[in-house]
Amino acid sequence: KKRIVCLMGGTQLGKTTFGPHWLEREMGERGPGDYLVVTATHPLKDLKLLPELETLFVRLLGRFEYRAAKSVFESHEKVNGGPAYRIIVGSAQNPESLESATAKAAWLDEAGQHQFGRGAWEAVQRRLLVNQGRMLITTTPYEWGWFKSEVFDRWRDDPEGSGIDMIQVDSRVNPAFPKEEYDRAQRELPRWKFNMFFRGIFERPAGLIYDCFDEQVSRIPRF
Repeated sequence: KKRIVCLMGGTQLGKTTFGPHWLEREMGERGPGDYLVVTATHPLKDLKLLPELETLFVRLLGRFEYRAAKSVFESHEKVNGGPAYRIIVGSAQNPESLESATAKAAWLDEAGQHQFGRGAWEAVQRRLLVNQGRMLITTTPYEWGWFKSEVFDRWRDDPEGSGIDMIQVDSRVNPAFPKEEYDRAQRELPRWKFNMFFRGIFERPAGLIYDCFDEQVSRIPRF
């Protein structure tokens, strides 16, 4: 029930499959209006995001039609002659395109990738201000960027007061994920890379400047 809910999990967990169902639930609770979906890059949008949205909202529920020219799903249900619900789909590579919407909820997919810049993260937050909308983030912890400092670290430092829920999930939670591939990755990959990409756990990459710095031990409160 927090303002920001983050599903941070290993590769092939099914994070992008989960997103549309969360969004559909938010629509049921928040009612007619605009809803925002943003992924890291245009190829990810075309290859992963749009097929999952179409599967649920067009084929299974039959409630929406996708307008490819505008990258918008429009509901068959109407209000004042226009679609009662719109799902506006964008890419973090073009954050300016996100500035026109006033959304009731937003889903950010693969927000931990390098291509998902801070500008897009800030633009989505502005789109939710008027309606005090909630946000879902689904991602693997790819790197130590704004996602770690702005989302993960805020939750870790103040789990109750941050307004963030962090749900860490191992790839094996997906029953279709082959155990053999998980075990092979554990044997062959460096520990930090295995933990990040298959367990959904932030761990400092080897060779990073000050890689021996432990925030829990080496940092003291300002005085």
